Amino acid sequence: MATVEECDVVVLGTGGAGLTAAITAHDHGARVLVFDKADHVGGSTAWSGGQVWIPNNPHMADVGVEDSRDKAIEYIMSLSRGLLDMSLVEAYVDAGPQMVRFLEANSPVQFYAVGGMPDYHPEFPGGSVAGGRTLECPTYPFVELGEWAAKVTPSPYFPDPHITMSETPLGQATPCPPSPEEKQRRIAVNARGCGQGLVGRLLRGCLDRGIEPRTSCAATDLLIVDGAVVGVALDTPEGRLEVHARGGVVLASGGFEWNADLVRTFLRGPMTHPVGMETCTGDGLMMSM
Repeated sequence: MATVEECDVVVLGTGGAGLTAAITAHDHGARVLVFDKADHVGGSTAWSGGQVWIPNNPHMADVGVEDSRDKAIEYIMSLSRGLLDMSLVEAYVDAGPQMVRFLEANSPVQFYAVGGMPDYHPEFPGGSVAGGRTLECPTYPFVELGEWAAKVTPSPYFPDPHITMSETPLGQATPCPPSPEEKQRRIAVNARGCGQGLVGRLLRGCLDRGIEPRTSCAATDLLIVDGAVVGVALDTPEGRLEVHARGGVVLASGGFEWNADLVRTFLRGPMTHPVGMETCTGDGLMMSM
């Protein structure tokens, strides 16, 4: 027999997308439950550099860069050789700046624009050489997370968690590392940057709302009634759990790079070095299909 719980919205995954969805749903009146297949929270976001690409964002003026909706759409469509769905591109470009304003007004998340960080392909139509479209968070003191600090998955790519991406050669053409004094200040409060800083801020936002992610809970099946998704079934340490969600299920469970069959089916070549978490096996895709 499965245990049954009810809520308004279920979020699967605790990376940047999942935690943002949880905060947003809660602030629009929903009772939210969050689950993650891994035994830690943060997903591949916590492993990453933590920079997000949001064109036409409200911080670009701070670094003296102008942008426009039309330029951003032109750039994305040119990169895709016209293969992307225009309505989805427009939704991304329009919602990005809204997301920045919402999180900054309603959570510990704060962004700043990285000046001088060009787009990956600034030579394409609509591309930017001046930067500003890339955003990142300042370091965040993990002492603010209490016991949850130890539940954030550490990054295997950034052994020093006390730096931001733009303080490394990977994230800025002319990086400016922190002074020894600033470094010691960060160490004293366990202030972390890169993806750790972004996840820490989002996690604090969830905890402030009484949303505590449950780990080691693997979603297995979407529950469907009359053609509509009404919940999700999960394998948990306590056994099978069915969560009935009045407002739907958010699939933020990562990619499929650790699923050899899906890699073979959907990618145009072999993948020899996946960089995401090993829990990224396409569970959300498989349930959707």
